[in-house]
Amino acid sequence: MLLLENVEKTFNRGTINEKKALNGLNLSMKDGDFVTVIGGNGAGKSTMLNMIAGVYPIDKGKVILNGENISRWSEHKRARFLGRVFQDPMTGTAADMEIQENLALAYRRGKRRGMRWAITKDEKEKYRESLKVLGLGLENRMTSKVGLLSGGQRQALTLLMATLRQPDLLLLDEHTAALDPKTAAKVLEITEQIVAENHLTTIMITHNMKDAIRMGNRLVMMHDGRIIYDVSGEEKKNLRVSQLLEKFEQAAGEEFANDRMMLN
Repeated sequence: MLLLENVEKTFNRGTINEKKALNGLNLSMKDGDFVTVIGGNGAGKSTMLNMIAGVYPIDKGKVILNGENISRWSEHKRARFLGRVFQDPMTGTAADMEIQENLALAYRRGKRRGMRWAITKDEKEKYRESLKVLGLGLENRMTSKVGLLSGGQRQALTLLMATLRQPDLLLLDEHTAALDPKTAAKVLEITEQIVAENHLTTIMITHNMKDAIRMGNRLVMMHDGRIIYDVSGEEKKNLRVSQLLEKFEQAAGEEFANDRMMLN
């Protein structure tokens, strides 16, 4: 489903602020894989998602999605095949629009646009049924402005919008980091349910090592713009946080020092 082949990206090349963000990154994912990604600050995690989404052009290498080389595709062209949820709950929705209007925008993404805007009766029913999956009662508030929702409700809605058309690849960039623990747990529960029911190929960046171990069928650890540890199956299920830290120190040759991840 996804192949990253020797991907390199350097920012501010030739200046005092030069930073090599991706350093010969290689990653291969099968259809239905759910990969959790961990690593310290500056490891290249978010840059990797931005390269897949086409936010920045890559300097070298290939990005292949579902057999198609999309390395030179624009961001808007790739958006038809990708779903993405960001860390900030306010990023993925339009606050001044109704819940059903936000869902309509997501559902019609990539479709031919006409002059007609009205949401059809069939569409409303589809959105109502989709909202029920969240278990937040939003199906009874479809005409409410999204700006009135809490951060957790908005993030759950963003997740639903990103998966409404079943993307080839779902990108989750620390999508629970800005939420309180109880709300984050609920959004993760919804995430697991949506991914499993729709058999979505997913990459989830997280700073919580316990969540990285518990969720998905595969875990990768990044350092200095490359993957230094890749584990799946029973070995992943049996991992403990202490073992994960030990693996990092063995692979990276240095002590893991990321307060945000350690505190989680």
